[in-house]
Amino acid sequence: MGYDANVKSRKSEQRQRLMMIGSLIALSAAFLLVVSLLSPPLLPVAPAIVAIEKNAADIMTKPLRRGDTKIAGDAVVASSKISNKVKSAATGMAMATVDDQRPQPRSSPKSEMEAAAARALLEARVREIKKTGVIMEADEESLKMTGKLQEATREVLKLRYGDFGSKNYRVELILEFQPSIPDFTEKGKDGSIIIEMAPISLVPCSVYNFMEIARTWKSGAFHRNAGHVLQALAKSNVTESMPFQEYDEEYPHKKGTVGYAGRPSGPEFYVSIEDNSDNHGPGSQQERNPYEADCIIGTVVKGMEDGTVARVHKMPGREFLSNKDDWVLIRAMRILVPGDGPDGYVEFSKSP
Repeated sequence: MGYDANVKSRKSEQRQRLMMIGSLIALSAAFLLVVSLLSPPLLPVAPAIVAIEKNAADIMTKPLRRGDTKIAGDAVVASSKISNKVKSAATGMAMATVDDQRPQPRSSPKSEMEAAAARALLEARVREIKKTGVIMEADEESLKMTGKLQEATREVLKLRYGDFGSKNYRVELILEFQPSIPDFTEKGKDGSIIIEMAPISLVPCSVYNFMEIARTWKSGAFHRNAGHVLQALAKSNVTESMPFQEYDEEYPHKKGTVGYAGRPSGPEFYVSIEDNSDNHGPGSQQERNPYEADCIIGTVVKGMEDGTVARVHKMPGREFLSNKDDWVLIRAMRILVPGDGPDGYVEFSKSP
């Protein structure tokens, strides 16, 4: 009887120790869970784990009677497994908390892509309407769709090139005059023209098209020397004409303005060297549509007064020049945006 009582007593003591170990681990795990949710991301979870293991070890290393080895060993293994799981879970929670609070990548590139995709769908729809031959400037559905396209284009412009409020984008044309120009010996080959884009509140699609021409510029040249315009070839990733004849009466084709050539307009463009409000404004160059005009891009802000545009007009010959040696080449284009530069603008990008 005495021996049986001792055995029962030892087994009871072992069960109590195991229950104590399980309770300690459960309480510690709960503590870690709460602290990891409420504490900063760099919570030092390692000391807490060490404390759990130390308490369990202290209990298990107390003297045991003979025959307790297997039970004690099983308890240590069980404690180790549970402790490892708690450690893994706690570390995972801490790392997740750190990840949640790390600075996330900027969403603007993705937003720009989404906006550009939405814009492309609207442009395709507008082109389909134009193919029907409807007078778009007087058709309610056409005006609705072109309005949506304009709004989507403003969004893409702001995401891609920046939102500067009432300040406009600019594009610089880097010119190369060839030896055929009469004043080549005196003035050499270099020159430039800066065009300030029209407000995107008025003609966003025309501005966007030209900004894309500048951004992806490959080659081009002034190849037409007419009495009213200087017209340029434009080779870039923009190969289609404008989706519709975008024009606003607040921005007419005055002297010094830049517009797209042709109907439909673009991608070739011209500089007006005289007032072309009648030549290229509403109802011009055709009789069917009294509203249709050449799309307008912007205004020359550097090149008129310093004589550069007048120098281009000195190209030998008139109208379209067949001899490429007589052309004024456009070697590159620079996109300029408002900034802290000497003239209030800084370079955004430059074509190769």
